[in-house]
Amino acid sequence: MNSALPKISICVPIYNVEEYIERCVYSLFAQTYKNIEYIFVDDCTQDGSIEILESLLRKNSDKSVKILSHTFNRGLAAARNTAIEHATGEFIVHVDSDDWIEPNAIELLVKHQLETNADIVSCNAMAHYPEGRTELLIEPKYKTIDDMVMQTIQLTLDHVIWRRLIRKSLYTNNDIRAVEGVNIGEDHHTLPRLVACASSFACIDDFLWHYNCENQNSYMQQSRGFNYKRYCSDMSSIDILLSYFENTQKYYEELQKIKMCYTNNRGARIWRK
Repeated sequence: MNSALPKISICVPIYNVEEYIERCVYSLFAQTYKNIEYIFVDDCTQDGSIEILESLLRKNSDKSVKILSHTFNRGLAAARNTAIEHATGEFIVHVDSDDWIEPNAIELLVKHQLETNADIVSCNAMAHYPEGRTELLIEPKYKTIDDMVMQTIQLTLDHVIWRRLIRKSLYTNNDIRAVEGVNIGEDHHTLPRLVACASSFACIDDFLWHYNCENQNSYMQQSRGFNYKRYCSDMSSIDILLSYFENTQKYYEELQKIKMCYTNNRGARIWRK
């Protein structure tokens, strides 16, 4: 790999992940693709995550790394936004700090992007649960941009912002950011808007992401079962999308149905479990 290839900004929010961050960072620094900048955002973590990160950086001084710090805990959505604001790469990759990726993940995503010129390139993932249970998370075979928007506005794991290579200009040219304060499933109101602005998308069949479902401190693990905080966050995401797609009838009507169903079922999400 050489510097003529596109620069990739890997964005990593950090908050109370001292048990997992070493595995995550090792997987990032082991990438076979070399034109990468790593952006870590310390959202006022209350544990030793940053000390562990700094220790790993001393052993990997050849990497291009930025560590950004919030002055107070602002949440996951704000951490993602901060990383994007400071990213200088042509493409964004989001990796949560309790997850990890395969060593050739970025290389394969970039290779496919160069072959297709897609604005968004996705891959498959594997979810890891307690007691060694795993589940394959397979990206749907979307037929069109319209099909992808329709499916990603659903409250499933299809709308996740991670496991994707995303052209940064989709964010900057269209003023798309996660809405600060909406932290549980913040990708639900972000990815469909990015997709709607994209010219093309692509997907590879490789399983390149490892989704950690063992971290009890994560937003998603804290929101299992009925949880009022998650319910409000999900409803906020639906309302954000309703406002954004108010002039696109089929998306707007679908979101109204989702909101009604979600309300009537007291926050029951659809999960592939």
